[in-house]
Amino acid sequence: MTVITNRYEMILIYEAKDCNPNGDPLDENRPRTDPETGEATISDVRIKRTVRDYFVSLEPDVEKRLAAGREVLIRDTLKADGYLSEGKDRAEQFLTEAAKGKKGEEKRRLLESAVLRGCIDARLFGATLPLGKNEPSLQLTGPVQFSAFNRSLHRVSPTLVQQTAAYAGSDKGNQKSFAERWLLPYAAIAAYGVANETAARTTGLSEADLDLLLQGLWQGTAALNTHSKLGHDPLLLVVAQYRPGYRLGALTRRIALADQTVEDTALRSTRDYRLDVGELLAAWRDYPALTGLRVAQDARLQCRAGEQVGLFAELAGQTGLPVATLSF
Repeated sequence: MTVITNRYEMILIYEAKDCNPNGDPLDENRPRTDPETGEATISDVRIKRTVRDYFVSLEPDVEKRLAAGREVLIRDTLKADGYLSEGKDRAEQFLTEAAKGKKGEEKRRLLESAVLRGCIDARLFGATLPLGKNEPSLQLTGPVQFSAFNRSLHRVSPTLVQQTAAYAGSDKGNQKSFAERWLLPYAAIAAYGVANETAARTTGLSEADLDLLLQGLWQGTAALNTHSKLGHDPLLLVVAQYRPGYRLGALTRRIALADQTVEDTALRSTRDYRLDVGELLAAWRDYPALTGLRVAQDARLQCRAGEQVGLFAELAGQTGLPVATLSF
């Protein structure tokens, strides 16, 4: 497969309604927020978890995923004794008969080859795996990285919800106990990522891998259906392709909500706002290293550029930018 040779930037806009987009386990699983701005914050780990879970859902059989080079390295696996694997245990699961008896750098190289051949998330995001005491660790820098914190485009208001639990609260109780969980009534979130063609040479990230990543961002977000995550929907995914070594940068800081009908914390749907993309489109128009845009969009989200209102691809085309459609 062909390793990517261009640099890419990605911006994903998605909404989270009556759910918890990224709970903080050190704060009662309250939705992560910036205490100064009131914006929701979603970690890069959460974004990558969405993509990884989507890859697993495409093919439940581990051996088939491995054979296709689409196994997920960073996921929960069990040792033979039934306990959860540590990093070194996960590493041993990829070492074949040919690696037995090998030590040091030779063992590390065999592990690297096996992991990159079999695991799509390692080719995308890199990996760090220990091999054991006095052994070198596998350390791979991923070509694809997302912002450490991806933010909502407005202030949010986390809400604590109480509900009846399924069981009694004690062994002598005759009534069911209460359960609590934190939710966000609504958040429009902008996630930002970069695919670096230089790092791709190390992991072998291919164009096909990148296409699967984009599919995972869109379809994986739509497929979030756990108790805390049901309520996610992708709204807009834009992928910018540049000449090698170039990127515009600051994509999420060049967009903003516009035409709001209510205050930030009262937003409840895409009917309550438009997305102003005028500054972003103007920046791309004046950036000669841009070679093309690919776009997927939910028509519920209306965009604005100056006085023009419409879908992102339409507005980009009116600006003179080369646009193609992403189909999932």
